[in-house]
Amino acid sequence: MNHTQLLRSANIAMVVFLVVACGALSIAYLQEEKVSLGMTVFMHISLVISAALFKLAYVVRLIAQDKLGQPLV
Repeated sequence: MNHTQLLRSANIAMVVFLVVACGALSIAYLQEEKVSLGMTVFMHISLVISAALFKLAYVVRLIAQDKLGQPLV
C-alpha cells in the first residue's frame, strides 16, 4: 500500500469511527431509557473502542502525511 492509499484509508477510517462514536454516544446517553441495560453497557464500551480507533487512524494519517511531505495538520 502506497502512502496516498494509506492517507485515503486513514481519512475514511476516521469518518467511520466518528460516525460509530456519535451513534454510540446518542444511544448510550440520549436514549438510555429506551434500551436495555446490556445495550447501554455495550454502547459505552463501543464509545471507548471507537474513540481509540479514531485516534489510531489519526496517527496513521499523520504518518502518511509525513511520508508524502505534506504539512501535518
